[in-house]
Amino acid sequence: MQGNTAVECEILNVIQGAGIWPDCDDKTQLLQAINTLISGGGNTVIIGSEIGSVSAFAMPTAPEGWLVCDGAAISRTEYADLFAAIGTLWGHGDQVSTFNLPDLRGEFVRGFDDGRGVDAGRVFGSWQKPSIAGFDTGNDSVWSVTTTLTSGDVAGALGYEAYDSSDYLDGGLAGAPGQSITALPGVSGDQGYSGAVRPRNVAMTYAIKAFYPTVSAQ
Repeated sequence: MQGNTAVECEILNVIQGAGIWPDCDDKTQLLQAINTLISGGGNTVIIGSEIGSVSAFAMPTAPEGWLVCDGAAISRTEYADLFAAIGTLWGHGDQVSTFNLPDLRGEFVRGFDDGRGVDAGRVFGSWQKPSIAGFDTGNDSVWSVTTTLTSGDVAGALGYEAYDSSDYLDGGLAGAPGQSITALPGVSGDQGYSGAVRPRNVAMTYAIKAFYPTVSAQ
């Protein structure tokens, strides 16, 4: 079937793309076609967010079709498409009827290394402690003056927050013999500083595409 105008042709393409044979007496076919295409059926693909994709939103709640990445355990049957996409990578839930969403609250997201060697040995989906690279001024004389700063003073100057001493070992800054330098939490030679150091940032809501909303008749 072909339309007489550009608009009619476009509407017919949508209806036929959903696998529906146009019927002039059925005034609900366009709505049926839209619902079919949104749910992934038909012969035409609607470009949009894939199930399992993650996006940042400028509001505290997730829009329809999305779930906040808060680590919640959700139904494997109710969210079957999402379960098929991510499985139990982010948590097994009750190991029977639920699975977990990623928990990205308060976290930065880093591109998966996948063998490049920048973040060597990293497992996809794994969590990583904070750290910055070790630093060297290249001038030993910089450290020739004895300091009386405490770890607390240094912590305040660097702007890092309290850390769990069971997670990080204290170490000293590398320097020439005879120097007296206050140890920084998490620093050991060139191993890097592992306190909670952060760049400037803005808090937004990470959410994962979980399902395609259904268009309802008014």
